[in-house]
Parts: sequence; C-alpha cells; structure tokens
Amino acid sequence: MTSATAASKGRVLPERIFARFKVAVLLGALAGCSDGISQSDVQFVVAGMPSQFQSLRMYHTVPDDAAPLGSSAAHAAVRLQQGCEAILRLPGGEKREAVILGSNTAASFDLDAVRTSDGWSVTSDGLSPPSDNPVAFRTQFTNCVSAIQDKYRAEPDKAPFSASMVFK
Repeated sequence: MTSATAASKGRVLPERIFARFKVAVLLGALAGCSDGISQSDVQFVVAGMPSQFQSLRMYHTVPDDAAPLGSSAAHAAVRLQQGCEAILRLPGGEKREAVILGSNTAASFDLDAVRTSDGWSVTSDGLSPPSDNPVAFRTQFTNCVSAIQDKYRAEPDKAPFSASMVFK
C-alpha cells in the first residue's frame, strides 16, 4: 500500500462519520416538529396515518350557511369548522378528497402531514396549532381520518379502493 493510499484511507473514516452525522441530523429534521406541535403529537399522527394516505391537511373553513361577504344578509359571528383534505394512493392512482366535519366539533386545528421517502413530515404553523389543546387535536385528527375513510366506504362506485384490502 502506498503512502498516498494510506493517507486517503485515513481521511475517509472522518468523512464517513461526518456524512452519517449529517444524514442523522437531516432525518431528525424530516420527522418534522414545528413550534406548534409536540413530538408526542407528531408520533400520534404518524402512528394513526393509514398506509394509503400520502398527505393530510387539516385547516379552518367557514360553514356553508354563512352569509357571503357583500350580501345584504346580516353577518353574525361564525364559528369555523374543521376541514380535512387527504391525498390517497389507490390502485387506480392518486385521489384527492376533502371533508368538512360537522359544526358541533369543539375546535379546529392547522396541520400538514406529508409522506416522504424517509417517513412523515408533520408541521403546524397555522393560527391554531395542536399544542394549544392536544386532547382536542387528537380527537379532530382521528375524526378527519375516519371521515375520509367512511366517505369512501359509503361511495363504492366512486371509490376504486372500496375493497376490504384498502382500509384495514
């Protein structure tokens, strides 16, 4: 072995260690935890995400019966509802689906969860982060996932994945 080869092998080990360290830091960042969501809530979201979901977004939306801006109808205080939108990977391709939870829900939250090659990126940078009320957030998250699944189970003609193998 030449001295040049021995010297290059001596540098390779620290470079590999540094590269692995950078990958570990990057993976930790990709697990995603913004200021508005705790690590335990991130873990709850990741554990509760069905395998068909490629992303899930929770957001505030206005009820259908709210008077539109510019109308002559009186504008009363409007309670925002929980909107949920998911992109699902299905046997026929990807499908986007949205549901709005009933007005009797207690609170609404902002959440973005996106499947990445390394797992999930979960963030909440909106006006109502999950950290404000973790119990209500977990309830709303579960309601969103269930509502999207139930919608497809109820519409087998529109849902190419209504077979029992899709949502187990």
